[in-house]
Amino acid sequence: MITAIRSAVGFATQLPRYNEIVTILFKYGFADVLKLVAWQQVMGDAAILETHATGPLSKPPQERLRLALEELGPTFIKFGQILSSRRDLVDDIYYEELCKLQDNVPTFPGSLAKEILARELGKTIGETFLEFDEKPLAGASIAQVHRAVTREGVTVAVKVQRPDIRPVVEQDLTILVDLAKFLEQRVPDFASLNPVAVVQEFAETLLKELDFTHEAANSERFADQFRGNPAIKVPKLFRELSGEKILTMEFISGYSVTKVDELRAQGIDPVALSEIISGLIYEQVFTHGFFHGDPHPGNMTIIPFKDVSCGGVLGLYDYGMMGAFSPSFRSNLAQLIAGLGEKDNRQVMLALIDLSEDGNVEDFDRMLRDVEEFSDKYLNKPLSEINLSLVLNNLLDLLRLHRLRMKGGFYIGIKALSQVEAVGRALNPGLNFVELGRPYAEKLIAGKYMPGHLLELLKKLGTASVDFLEVFPSDFRVLWNRMKRGEITIPIQHKIDAKGIEPIRQTLDSIANRLANAIVAASVLICSAILIHSGIPPKVWHIPVIGLAGLCWGGFMCLRIALSTWKHGGL
Repeated sequence: MITAIRSAVGFATQLPRYNEIVTILFKYGFADVLKLVAWQQVMGDAAILETHATGPLSKPPQERLRLALEELGPTFIKFGQILSSRRDLVDDIYYEELCKLQDNVPTFPGSLAKEILARELGKTIGETFLEFDEKPLAGASIAQVHRAVTREGVTVAVKVQRPDIRPVVEQDLTILVDLAKFLEQRVPDFASLNPVAVVQEFAETLLKELDFTHEAANSERFADQFRGNPAIKVPKLFRELSGEKILTMEFISGYSVTKVDELRAQGIDPVALSEIISGLIYEQVFTHGFFHGDPHPGNMTIIPFKDVSCGGVLGLYDYGMMGAFSPSFRSNLAQLIAGLGEKDNRQVMLALIDLSEDGNVEDFDRMLRDVEEFSDKYLNKPLSEINLSLVLNNLLDLLRLHRLRMKGGFYIGIKALSQVEAVGRALNPGLNFVELGRPYAEKLIAGKYMPGHLLELLKKLGTASVDFLEVFPSDFRVLWNRMKRGEITIPIQHKIDAKGIEPIRQTLDSIANRLANAIVAASVLICSAILIHSGIPPKVWHIPVIGLAGLCWGGFMCLRIALSTWKHGGL
């Protein structure tokens, strides 16, 4: 009862936000989904659709979705941005539109940023910085960045979290989970996409982004990977000036990676730079297994540096969204890239299966034929003409066709590779992106068979075997005793299709109804026989009426059960 009351109170406090969300969804023409329930009766008549030619409904649905997410605020903007990296969930049209999502959120006053800094660091601004620019350099949905100068005279960029953003995000995440459950239960086409799991995964990612200590750890780990590499610059982190809501890093600035003429004017070779940037993303993915998850031009800057062959250094910002691959996942991904480069269809297919969550495919031969067709369509050309981004993104259609669900990191990896390839081709239209990645993939594959790696593998196998042999006798004894007592249960799993569990529920209901009818029919027949034998008046043809009526009714029920059984396939 207490839980129910709390749930009702929670819903009541969220009702205004529900009303706002539903109103915006109606405004942009997404009423078809909401009509499945009577929300509009709960929310009132505030939501009115605009139907004139110049209103929101005059725009294509993908653009209306983007506009709706931007109007819904920070949480939904972030959700759309992360959703754009899940090419298994959105098609090309929606992907291109979601990539346009902007953090159209006004900045908050610099004086308020100072208050947050003082509260988080336990010091006044004067004790912490020599200078602090109240006007933000940039603003986003979760935080904004200010330029400052430390007491030691170092220019830094201070990222300050928006005031009271966490309660707003947590409320929106609760509502998103409710919406996902609603879609999963009421819209069969969405059930196969597992919307609740998608939203929960997004919630974990966003809540991590709200804690800047995670981004601080990411930047330090990334910096350690490239320590001593002069081709890349990772801003120095100031731990003593950072916390859960504050992040202070070295201020770095340079030239936009998209302005080729400016780069040339600074003595930077765009062609050499494109190859260096491409090599860096491959090194992140295949060598380290920890990579920048959003390397778009806005998170890059090129700093002139004569000691590097191309004449410039790549500087990277924003380490909130990072990707991580395990050694086995990296190995399978390397097999995929190498297979694409060598046009080895069987290797591509086996790599895709190994990369999937289930690790199997329903129709092996059919998938091999589809991979061969895919190869003929997209890979039957010189490597220099192959667009890896286009190939990988079209490969996702093949995965959807064969119901292969990949791990979330796979899509972030595709997004990162696609973004870097786009930057590289803008700098150098003749960039051979696939060929540049082949050495990294081949090195990773060859490394599996090196003596040192095999020796390490044998050591691990030996240790695991000894541990297993130590516990096996006792574990087997416990298992055998439980089997003798009949305590062993075997769980059964069912792969849910697009219709969810509704077909299973209907089948179980049918079985239960037939069983119940059979029991009732048998009971009626037995009772009728007893009544007939008792001879209780009134009688017809010397047979008790009540017993005869029961006998007829029981016979009818038996006939009905028999007809139903025959209709659905017999016994």
